[in-house]
Amino acid sequence: MHSTLELEVEIISDVVCPWCYIGLAHLRQAVALLEREQPGLSAQLRIRWSPYMLNPRMPESGMPRRDYLVAKFGEAGLAGYAQIADHARSAGLPMNLEAIPTQPNTLKAHVLIAAMGDEATSLVDQLFQAFFVDGRNLADQAVLLECAQAVGLSPERALAALADTMLVKRVSHIAEEWVDHGVNGVPTFRLKRGQSERLINGAAAPSVLGQTLLEMMQP
Repeated sequence: MHSTLELEVEIISDVVCPWCYIGLAHLRQAVALLEREQPGLSAQLRIRWSPYMLNPRMPESGMPRRDYLVAKFGEAGLAGYAQIADHARSAGLPMNLEAIPTQPNTLKAHVLIAAMGDEATSLVDQLFQAFFVDGRNLADQAVLLECAQAVGLSPERALAALADTMLVKRVSHIAEEWVDHGVNGVPTFRLKRGQSERLINGAAAPSVLGQTLLEMMQP
């Protein structure tokens, strides 16, 4: 008989991080593996999202995507960055990097994710789709409100969250704390069950994530 002790999977992530987009797909494949190995066990998983800002000093309105990539990777690094799309396709994900005109500030997106609570994954999916597939500007409040409304967060509630200065400060503080705690890349998966805790850095293979989940779920 399995213990009913819940396994919390905290995903430290930024919505403009391509490896976070890929990492979520890998996690879903890992959960499917877990369910095949031990049916019913995946119901004991609780997914939580924690904010991380790859570019905390990004202007509120964002900046041209190409300017950002050249500043970050240099002209020579652009070709290598484009290969991320191949990794996405291997994970079964669409990705259209050429369609992205603006590199956004993601604080508002993180605030809305926080406002979604336990239903946040549905919004994260919408934001990943909007950015990596549709090339929409996540610094545009209208785009954020549309994504939120698509998953049941009304414009009134979304606007109230964005205007909640305490919530905005808390989200920003959490993102800064991860940097202070040595998290220098995302995704980072923090698995907690009872007194046990494991960290997995990066978009680990589904087999690695699945095996770790299985180990963590043992009585």
